[in-house]
Amino acid sequence: MSLLATFRRFLKIKNQKMINLHSNNFLTFVRLDNEERKANLKAMYSFYKNSCENYTHIFIEDDDECKIHDVIDLDKNDVSIFTKSDTEWCKGEGFNKAIKVAKSNILTFLDTDIIIDPIQLNETSDLLIKDTNAGFIFPYNGLFLCAEKEVKDKFCKSLSYDDLVIPEKFKNYTGSRDKSLQDLYALINNVYDGILVGHVASKGGCVMGRRDNLIKCNGYNPNFLGWGYEDDEAPFRVSKMGFNVGRTEGAGKVIFHLHHFDGTGSKKEDQPHYEENKNILEHVEALSKKPNSVELLTQYSLSWKL
Repeated sequence: MSLLATFRRFLKIKNQKMINLHSNNFLTFVRLDNEERKANLKAMYSFYKNSCENYTHIFIEDDDECKIHDVIDLDKNDVSIFTKSDTEWCKGEGFNKAIKVAKSNILTFLDTDIIIDPIQLNETSDLLIKDTNAGFIFPYNGLFLCAEKEVKDKFCKSLSYDDLVIPEKFKNYTGSRDKSLQDLYALINNVYDGILVGHVASKGGCVMGRRDNLIKCNGYNPNFLGWGYEDDEAPFRVSKMGFNVGRTEGAGKVIFHLHHFDGTGSKKEDQPHYEENKNILEHVEALSKKPNSVELLTQYSLSWKL
């Protein structure tokens, strides 16, 4: 990047309106197992620091050695929790550690490689503050878009949300009640100008919640290992225990995922704990169908330590 381009970027960031996040706590689980993840973390952290205010970021790093401080310089109010581990990662256990140390009642569970319009985070924070029975709210309409390498690299240099463009076919998509939802399922995995359509009714990447009510549900389920279904189980269980779970809907309210190589293959079935995790979700679903489901789900949730 030339000096002139760098200066222009500095001026744009300086003049950018900061979005107030109402003392929100961001919670991000981290395992920096390749250079792309490190680049994504640096871009993600810088993006929100340049566009948001009145929030604190809590990182939970689970790895064989602490690497996060070699990648980003944490602000003085941000927190890094390190757990030494050379086994399969457990995001649920990590999130529970962060829930315990969080100071805010409004929590944003945010993956390392996720970019979302800060205005959506602001709006969802407002909803959580007003709804005292809220458990989780997804701050996007379900459209999960993946920035492929060329688009991702451009964003990482500019840190401009304008460089992440919603494909034309999806610009009017509003959410799960959209009449075009079923037709759009057929377009999953299609690529439009460097943006891959990952999902149209996603529950991954980012969700926001009220700390007081999540504690009543004993937080996330730490029985899930690696990738798969942990993002489905927590909102489902929380909703069946009597708390409100929903999402924001509307055109343009999407989520962007920054490209990275995960080394395990692109299919769900290639993930090493896919079947085990699926069985855990199915067990929770079975409990929810019994006459005394709330009591059973409460007992199940108390089977792990928050």
